Amino acid sequence: MQFPHRYSSRQDIEVSAFISAWMAYGSRKVFLGVLDRLHRMMDAAGGPYRFIVTGAWRYLSNEGCLYRFYKWADFSVLCQKLAGLYSRMESLEELFVPGEPLEKGVLNLCCEFEGVNGIPVPGSTSANKRLYMFLRWMVRKGSPVDFGIWSRVTPAQLLVPVDTHVYATAKALGLTSRSSADLKTSMEITGQMAQIWPDDPARGDFALYGSQVM
Repeated sequence: MQFPHRYSSRQDIEVSAFISAWMAYGSRKVFLGVLDRLHRMMDAAGGPYRFIVTGAWRYLSNEGCLYRFYKWADFSVLCQKLAGLYSRMESLEELFVPGEPLEKGVLNLCCEFEGVNGIPVPGSTSANKRLYMFLRWMVRKGSPVDFGIWSRVTPAQLLVPVDTHVYATAKALGLTSRSSADLKTSMEITGQMAQIWPDDPARGDFALYGSQVM
């Protein structure tokens, strides 16, 4: 979250947050270093949004490893997809239609980024932790962490982002009985959180992620 918090422009925040969420797996220390490098590179081009829409990413080398399973070519494809979207719309929020289920918007998002390494294939049963984390950042309001710059999705629609740690904590607390950390597990955990915070179940993410249940 430290990276999108560097910006005041809505579009810089959105681009930075999407790229940061895409990168958020594995060793935090390592991926924070990679993200810092990417943001310094984007800032040199005028900020994340200008880096995308001006095509500055086209001058990157597509060879070599960027981070773990990601290559520089994967980052270039991600930037290309973002550039295509911003040529047609002002915000990724436009992929979400007010009143429609959140899953439809997530499907639209996955379809737009189909073929990008790290983005689940459309219709995947994956917990899709990084995209739901990105949505939490964009949607939740009144939070010192989240930005709340989107209005087409309500906090009540959000799912708790589930990774292996959140899953293990939820399992230990009896919040899920499922045997794997998939999308249905995320929905089950969210349902439990909605009993406490019906208008904002993703608020429970902070407690689950920060807990150290033995």
